[in-house]
Amino acid sequence: MAYRLTNPFAFEPGGSALARFHPLAKLGFLLAVTSAMMRARLEFALALFVLALILSIRIPRAGSGPLRAIALLVLFAALVRGILPGDGRLFDVGSLPYSALYAARLLGVYLYSRIFYTTTKVSEIGDWLTMVVRAARTSWQRLIALLCPRCALPRRVPHAASSTATPHAEPSILSDPGMLFSIVLLFLPRIFDAYSRIREAGEVRGISLSRRNARRSLAMLEHLILESMLIAFRTSLAMQVRAYSPERSLRLSPLRGLDWALIAVSAGLFALR
Repeated sequence: MAYRLTNPFAFEPGGSALARFHPLAKLGFLLAVTSAMMRARLEFALALFVLALILSIRIPRAGSGPLRAIALLVLFAALVRGILPGDGRLFDVGSLPYSALYAARLLGVYLYSRIFYTTTKVSEIGDWLTMVVRAARTSWQRLIALLCPRCALPRRVPHAASSTATPHAEPSILSDPGMLFSIVLLFLPRIFDAYSRIREAGEVRGISLSRRNARRSLAMLEHLILESMLIAFRTSLAMQVRAYSPERSLRLSPLRGLDWALIAVSAGLFALR
């Protein structure tokens, strides 16, 4: 059976009701709950960890390979911290609660991050990021115009060079950080899918990649690089066909009552000491 490498942060809300919440409300809750977990005591950290498990029930692949790998890595780090306290002793039973707290914090941060990304569309995050950057740029231009009116005036182009000079430079995708952010995050699951297809195609042809073989690994890496370039070309072509412009219009959803309630819970988590 072919090995299936999945992206734990791909948008796949399943039956989770968290997909209905506003992305900014969920982002604030993510920052608040991760901050609270890194400051909380063992009992409260375990309660937040159990809450994360409950919220993950309706999300597909909640207990799949990536979660098990992260859990083993965190438990190993916590065990090493208990075995080697750092004060010359080899093992200290009293350090086990601190190791459990360390493991609960890291696993909780991973779970809440995964819940956020699997229930939030990348385009929603990108649109709000672009809106924030545009608002900051507009505010900066207004401040410059207020402090230095001459600096805000457009420079005059000489008559001799007016035929060749361009009055305004074309906007690039760097002026649309939300779209750039969305493309990067959407590119990652496609790479995961390409890796799975290449591996499955190799196993169908009887090529076992589980053994240590430098030649087969390099061949697989070559196909993966070519597939990545093809994905990038298709994405660029799709954006050109749809007449993408960095000055695109944004469709931002408003905050509702449940979103404000989640923001209030986030503020309460930030206030905890």
